[in-house]
Amino acid sequence: MQAFPKSRLLRFVEQAMHLARRAVARYSSKFSKRQYTLHQHIVLLCLKVRKNTTYRMLLDELIEMPRV
Repeated sequence: MQAFPKSRLLRFVEQAMHLARRAVARYSSKFSKRQYTLHQHIVLLCLKVRKNTTYRMLLDELIEMPRV
């Protein structure tokens, strides 16, 4: 079985994550709860801007992705 080629959205997210890892520290403070990294927040912000949507709509879409 052949693997599916990477979509443009997946390539965008991978590139955003790569750039975020190079640009910022993993956590903003040594007192951080360490639940999510700054890298993850940056990627979500990039997706929000690219799709021109709100955080709520973006999260709804991401939550439904595994079902799709």
